[in-house]
Amino acid sequence: MWNSIRGMVSHIGAEVFYLENGGLEWEIEASSSTLSRLPRDGKEVRVFTYLQHKEDMMKLYGFSSAAEKKLFISLIGVSGVGPKLALKILSGMKPDDFIFALDREDADGLSRIPGLGMKTAQKIILQLRGKLISDDSASLPVDGGGELVEALAAMGFDKKNAARSVAKILEAPAVKQLSGNARDQEIMRLAIVDLSSAG
Repeated sequence: MWNSIRGMVSHIGAEVFYLENGGLEWEIEASSSTLSRLPRDGKEVRVFTYLQHKEDMMKLYGFSSAAEKKLFISLIGVSGVGPKLALKILSGMKPDDFIFALDREDADGLSRIPGLGMKTAQKIILQLRGKLISDDSASLPVDGGGELVEALAAMGFDKKNAARSVAKILEAPAVKQLSGNARDQEIMRLAIVDLSSAG
């Protein structure tokens, strides 16, 4: 089925967003994490997708990274965890942090996610511990940030740190006002300064 869709975001709600692509407007459910990362200025975005198909309905879920999609699919494979709870979990914790808590068997930490109780947290740990691997290259920023992260990695910077830096810079008001090459050049400049000072 579809791995991802590229299009223009036409509406962002509390739990869903609409994506225009090829004359169609898709209704896509997403975590608050993904919703917060969607561009609000009409720029094209790539969204990773998962289609849930049942006898009486079809629902499309969207994710800002392949890592988030991968974790979602793993979560709904756990008995008692449906798509709604999986999205709540993704809204409450980043994929890397979730996998870290999973590997430490931190049921207390996981159960603090709104909507996720202790019993379900323990069940998730039992079924998924050791089966998920953090995928740094999959959690790249949306809105063209992935290519910039790859460029920074080619320059010798740690890819995970580069992804975090670019994602942070993409949210800066001054950067959002720019477009095209000027935008990319400014993001690269700021990222290099940020990563050099951190190192």
